[in-house]
Amino acid sequence: MLNIKNKQQFINLIKPYAIELQNKIGVPYEFILAQTGLETGWGKSTLFTKYFNIGGIKATGNDNFVTMQTKEYINGNLVTIPQKFAVFNDLNDSLAGYSRVLTNRYFKKYQFKTTNPFQYAELLQSGSPKYATDINYTSKIKKLITEVQQIINK
Repeated sequence: MLNIKNKQQFINLIKPYAIELQNKIGVPYEFILAQTGLETGWGKSTLFTKYFNIGGIKATGNDNFVTMQTKEYINGNLVTIPQKFAVFNDLNDSLAGYSRVLTNRYFKKYQFKTTNPFQYAELLQSGSPKYATDINYTSKIKKLITEVQQIINK
């Protein structure tokens, strides 16, 4: 079980992986840090600490999963529903799963499109399906990218 105490510690843990993913799949590492920070509550969510799920990744096919309550926008309304989330063995396994999502048939068209994390946040929510149903997802990510950049540049 992971025990992350603050944003700096989360960033320190994830940054090397994020840089590796940036080089491998062309997604700006600051975006990865911001998105995984949002999706995990900066490493404090049960989905991350207990099940190593770094991106709010839904289970598919024969994935091991845990059912948890989550908030989704459906037809413009915010509702709480049960959802099957992928369970990973460790951080490396989780990051491989996260990488598969960002390079799947829906999102691979954004690979290596931009080195600007703000532009990438817009791209990821521009098509169909979007990464998240949250109508404010892009603005949340952009705010966190700015915060990540400030923490990295301290």
